[in-house]
Amino acid sequence: NTLTKTTYLIHDSLRLNGITSKVPKSQLKIMNTSSNPIQIRVLAANTGVCYPISLLGDELTIQHIQRHLAAVIPARDQILLLGPPYKVPKDSSLRSPDIISALQLGDLEDDPTQPLMDGNASARKPILATTEKSGSRRLFLFSKQALADSAPDPTPCHLSPRDIHIPTVPDPSPIIYDNSPEPTSPLHQALSIYERRFMLHVCQGKAYADGSDLRLEAARNCILEQAVMVRALRAAVSNLSDHWNNAARTRAEFTSFYLQKMDEHGQILNSLEGILEGLSKIGLHHELKAIARMNGRVMETLLDTVPVERERKWAGQCQTAYATLQGHFEDLKLEFEDLVASSNREEEGRSDLEAETIVKNLDKEVEDVMVKLRCEQGKRSCRLTEDHKAVVGVVLNAVQDDDRIQAAFTTLETMSKASTEILPSMEKDDSTLKEVMIKVADAKTVAMTRINTRLRQISQAQRKIQRVLKTVSGLRAALGQQCENMTHVEHLVQLPAAYNDFLSEIKRRLSYGDAVTSISTAMFERLTTIRGDEVKSREKFLHGSGRHLMPSFFDMFVPTLATQPPSFTPQLPAMVELDSLPRVDTVGYLPMQVEKENNNGERGDLNTDTVQETSSLTESLPRSDLERDEAASTLSRDAAGKGEETPASIIVTVDEQSGDGMILCSKNHTTKAEIDAERKTLAYENATLRQALERLGGKSPQSFIDDAKSKDKEGSEKEESCTLQLQLDRTKEDLDRAMKQLDQTNAALIEIKTDEKLGKVCDKISHSNFRVGDVALFMPTGRGSAGKRTYLAFHSNCPHRYLSTESIGGNPDYVLGRIIYHEELVAGVIGKESNPHGLLVGTKFWILTVEVLKLH
Repeated sequence: NTLTKTTYLIHDSLRLNGITSKVPKSQLKIMNTSSNPIQIRVLAANTGVCYPISLLGDELTIQHIQRHLAAVIPARDQILLLGPPYKVPKDSSLRSPDIISALQLGDLEDDPTQPLMDGNASARKPILATTEKSGSRRLFLFSKQALADSAPDPTPCHLSPRDIHIPTVPDPSPIIYDNSPEPTSPLHQALSIYERRFMLHVCQGKAYADGSDLRLEAARNCILEQAVMVRALRAAVSNLSDHWNNAARTRAEFTSFYLQKMDEHGQILNSLEGILEGLSKIGLHHELKAIARMNGRVMETLLDTVPVERERKWAGQCQTAYATLQGHFEDLKLEFEDLVASSNREEEGRSDLEAETIVKNLDKEVEDVMVKLRCEQGKRSCRLTEDHKAVVGVVLNAVQDDDRIQAAFTTLETMSKASTEILPSMEKDDSTLKEVMIKVADAKTVAMTRINTRLRQISQAQRKIQRVLKTVSGLRAALGQQCENMTHVEHLVQLPAAYNDFLSEIKRRLSYGDAVTSISTAMFERLTTIRGDEVKSREKFLHGSGRHLMPSFFDMFVPTLATQPPSFTPQLPAMVELDSLPRVDTVGYLPMQVEKENNNGERGDLNTDTVQETSSLTESLPRSDLERDEAASTLSRDAAGKGEETPASIIVTVDEQSGDGMILCSKNHTTKAEIDAERKTLAYENATLRQALERLGGKSPQSFIDDAKSKDKEGSEKEESCTLQLQLDRTKEDLDRAMKQLDQTNAALIEIKTDEKLGKVCDKISHSNFRVGDVALFMPTGRGSAGKRTYLAFHSNCPHRYLSTESIGGNPDYVLGRIIYHEELVAGVIGKESNPHGLLVGTKFWILTVEVLKLH
């Protein structure tokens, strides 16, 4: 199996400038121009292999990327995920400068040759040490073929070199023996044997050292590929989590809506007969009954307006659909529970974390063990090389001087014995390096098998999630159809309220027609009255000073001077609608009325005929006020007809120079038609307000009164006891206050009688001090509560002494009385009983009770 070497790409401009440190995002954005090729990495999830792709800006599309990867995985079987957050990328997102910079930042983070964040260029970055806070992104490639259940197991990973070729023949000797590469004398041949042996050791040492480099590089690349697989699994799990959360949210929202609607539908379907029975107890208005009889129909209640059998048949179909929908919803619950049971996300998360830990531990072992052994192998190879150099020097000296041959043999033998353990040590360490490399390769094989299994699990979970979402979509459509079907049955539930709104609507329309007719009539009468006054004024002018005018004034100056004013006869459209509306404006309506026995023992409908309207705006006015206005209007018209001036009339002159051109206009000239028009206009506005109120609250005004009465009747004994206790406490306080007042009054009367006997009674009016027994003069200051006058004591720097309303009756102009009781109070909130005189809050005032001496 040929191992594809992972290549970590840095932008060309970075290479040219020799930049190896981490590049800011802003700088990366500047480098991404449409004229320069853009290099990105595509990371294979199943193998961890990185595929570098270089494309121009216009060619950076999903289709071009898939075409470049078609040799690895067919385009139809490719799945690309870009993130985080990991989504299927679009062409617009790939071409975004931010995305390109984030991808290049991910390349730099994954490059182990890049320095650490602390600037230590000599240390190698650990695997999987970065987080998402940097904003880097990666593009992963998944294979649909590998996600299939029938997909074959991955090919086991084999790293090379598995076995190192150790040379058995040394390289050519660098020594020349008497102008010949081969020695001729026996002594030289003996020296050559030493040199050949050391040369062979050098060649074997280099083989072990080079093998350690290759093994370390292969192990590191394999670790990086496993890190890619770990990140790819993270991406797949993240994408699955998005699907899972979306499914859970969609199901929760649908379940809430489903339970609400199904509860409503269940209540309606189960209480259908009760609803029909309730409709049978609501009587129709007598006008509607009469209209039905005129049309050859007999309708007494709301139920008579309902096609009962057809509604029951339709409700039966809705009941069947209701039960079917419940069954499908139970299937959805089971399917979602199976989805939850088939996926232990916590256990899978722990397993994934353990797999990441294995990769990190392998990386640590490679860096701690293999790097150390590689360095040892390099040092031993260097020592063998140095020893060979020394051997060559000794042999050359011995060849040039025969006297040194014996000493050379001694030196070479010593050096040979000193290097005896080097090659065995290198062979042993090479075996250790091989074991670690095989361990890394086996770990990748296990990781590939595991990631294929996990990706199949994730794929199956996503398919289940899609089935759940499809089921939810189907149930949502079925529930929508059920809601639409139930609208026909819901009409029965809303029929009483709709009937109430119907009566309010008819009443409002009748009020509208009456208001328009009344206003039109009043306007016509007003115009006729004004025209009559104009005719009289013109006749007065023509029979008066106008008869002295010359013909030129009539023929040339004002040709219409002697003509009558034109008649105003507008043609208003006929109110045809009023003729077709039933006269239901004199009644209200209470929903869900039932029959009760009257006082004579007979049973009658508590329908709309027996309910009187109580919330009319005009009816809230006192009857005497309306009669007084009508009487005033009649008197005004009578006075105008007799040519008399009423006290309320005013004179308006047309011109300052005209002495005879005066028009009399009554300020209170209000006709009965105008009053009627105003009243009917108010009735129309009242009907509109009542209809709006009923629509907002769903109740008629009368229903609020009935609710209040029912709440009063349902009051608990505890509330009644509390109310009675409060009343009792209040009565005790009033009694104590009255007893205190009575004691003070008795004491004052006794004192007054005593003074009378002794002749000490003073009848002078007090004004600077007010005590019991003093005489005070009270003058009216305005109207107080209940329309009574408020009386204040005449004083000098003793304000706020008010006369008690219990001391007098009527509204005299002044009151002279002797004080028999005074009570000091503090003013509370303005407008409340604690502040009847509108004083500032906290002001002290006194209520004086007097024995009236004189009033007028």
